[in-house]
Amino acid sequence: MPVLAVLHKHIIEEITIRNETMEPGHAPFQLKPEIRFQVFPQKEKQPITTHMTVEIGSMDDNTPLYIKLRVRGIFLPTPQPTENAPADPKEFHKQAFGQLFNTARTIIASATLIGGMTPINLPPINPDNLNIQKNS
Repeated sequence: MPVLAVLHKHIIEEITIRNETMEPGHAPFQLKPEIRFQVFPQKEKQPITTHMTVEIGSMDDNTPLYIKLRVRGIFLPTPQPTENAPADPKEFHKQAFGQLFNTARTIIASATLIGGMTPINLPPINPDNLNIQKNS
């Protein structure tokens, strides 16, 4: 599978961490991250912008831990060996998701460690198992 784009840079737009896990009475809990990913098409051979939001827990309930990370990724398209066969947008989405999600995992682990917590290490996600849907 050809590499369609490479993460050029990422920008942390928001990071929120609320940790009440040390308070008495909180039972162990399971991390169930909600991940939203969006690609903003650009002109051909121009950088492609993506946004990813990872949320763990909720600000609206009694979840003892809440984490929200919003990160923007800027991807540079790679030259393709043949111009006759256009790049598959779904394949680009999978590759971009994988690269940006690995960056998000690292940011969350580092931020929670710096905050004095046991680092939150989200499990990797295989982008090949993603069901890519285009929003109208």
